[in-house]
Amino acid sequence: MSYRRSCPKCGETYDESVAFCAKDGSSLTIVDESDLVGKVVGGRYRVISRIGEGGMGQVYLAEHIRMKRKSAIKIMRQALLHEPEALQRFTREAENASKINHPNVAAIFDFGETDEGLVYLAMEFVDGEALAATLKREVALHPVVGADIIAQAADALQSAHDLGILHRDIKPDNVMVSKRTDGTFVVKLVDFGIARSTDRSAQQVTRTGFAVGTPEYMSPEQLSGDVLDPRSDQYSLALVAFMALTGHDAFVSASSKESLIARLTSRPRRLVEVRSDLEWPLSLQDVFDKALAPDPVDRYPTISEFGNTLADSVSEMTPTQTAEIYRHALGQRMSSNPVVRTQMDAASVRTPAAGNNPQRQQPAAPPPVRHSRKDPVHMGRRRSVFPYIVLLGVFTYALWWYGASRPEGTTMHNVSDRIGDVSSKARSTIAGWVGSDSTAAEAPPSETAAPAAAPKRTRRRNSETEKTTKPDSAVSAVVDSSAIKRDTTVPPT
Repeated sequence: MSYRRSCPKCGETYDESVAFCAKDGSSLTIVDESDLVGKVVGGRYRVISRIGEGGMGQVYLAEHIRMKRKSAIKIMRQALLHEPEALQRFTREAENASKINHPNVAAIFDFGETDEGLVYLAMEFVDGEALAATLKREVALHPVVGADIIAQAADALQSAHDLGILHRDIKPDNVMVSKRTDGTFVVKLVDFGIARSTDRSAQQVTRTGFAVGTPEYMSPEQLSGDVLDPRSDQYSLALVAFMALTGHDAFVSASSKESLIARLTSRPRRLVEVRSDLEWPLSLQDVFDKALAPDPVDRYPTISEFGNTLADSVSEMTPTQTAEIYRHALGQRMSSNPVVRTQMDAASVRTPAAGNNPQRQQPAAPPPVRHSRKDPVHMGRRRSVFPYIVLLGVFTYALWWYGASRPEGTTMHNVSDRIGDVSSKARSTIAGWVGSDSTAAEAPPSETAAPAAAPKRTRRRNSETEKTTKPDSAVSAVVDSSAIKRDTTVPPT
């Protein structure tokens, strides 16, 4: 099937035999002549619109005919169907992503080939945008928001690592974000096309010593074509985190070559160097220094630990209104649905595949730093209530002073008198409490001594009955002697 190529910069189209643009020298991309909008793919998915394009093919928004569920359908370019490596990568994306059951990984629904020869992949539709588009518009995110997004991505990657899967292409374009009704963000990790197993005996799709991925976000060992482990994904995610929080690259990007050499030999730039308008905690700088260490041995053991520590360090920053609102929304989301993975609850969900890794079978203690922030708003409120109380007191005093200086009979003077009356009553009440407490504390022991013992009981028995009398009081002790004598006298015969 014939196809044409187009320049991504100027839009000029060429025949399939041309590889570079004659005007600006840019690499040409393949343009398929077929239009799938309105058609049914695989007998189940009706294509609604075209929403994106990548190196492997186009992405369409489609709806399942029977279930009415929206999906993102990725159609592989027909020009690549005859390339075994490209077809294998497309197939591997479906295999790897379908193994991961995690709320922060875009789910795979279907994979197959149509009668017309179209190879398609149906996945979860994310009603949002790539993190790259967000950063292009906002330049940098609020640190609390950025830490939450990175923590969710770290949780998703940890679930993949538990299955022995490396992503190998972590970048802002592959981190999809959508906004909830409460204002918080949910992350969906996509594009496992070049992911591979950590098992060295697994089939190798790329040649030994050949680097794959996006150079701007590759780890040093990935750039040099060495054997990779999960700490390579950690390095790439740390580069994304640095960009999300500061709006700048972690390494000097005067040229691509200089940036690559810096990653191989040096530490990242300091946060205060690239963004001096914020007070960055020293612990946050230490997090980036550790996660972006050139030697993988010096990084965090797991990517989830990196995400947890990053979020904890950001929480040490001076609280702002935006931070408190977002943390409050996160707390509400966690309390209403504790199963959702959030910045504060790293251990609420784990995929059952952790048993596939013998090193993770032993039960480990939950991350204390995550659980210590179960109520992130409560800590912020304790720090912020006292200034409001002081401000209220200052305002009341100023109102009283101003009213007292106004002529009698005016409204402000009456308000000042009212404030003075309330203050006097409050002082009297407090003085009464303090006085009663001090009086009770100084009372002599004799006043609180136990009462005297009651007089001994006397018992008298009647000659005809066994009735018992109990003169327990002082009054009953004084009895008329004549009455007693009559009671004990024998009646006359």
